[in-house]
Amino acid sequence: MDEIYPPDVPNNDPDRFLRCQDALHLEFAALIDRAVGAGWRADEVLTTIIELADNHALMLAANADLDSGLTVLKKKRP
Repeated sequence: MDEIYPPDVPNNDPDRFLRCQDALHLEFAALIDRAVGAGWRADEVLTTIIELADNHALMLAANADLDSGLTVLKKKRP
């Protein structure tokens, strides 16, 4: 497997999203190939990856909300 290369542009670069796609593409394709090789159908694998990504995004958002709430509570402590 190839190594995922790090970003080489600043956070506000308009091409950063495309560069991230380029960086992840080979690993993504390899993951799909391994899952299909294990016996899963490609459509199952892709649907599962989408579901996992969605769940992970929801978890990150929930954690950020919790962190914000905890910060507010810590500031209110006597």
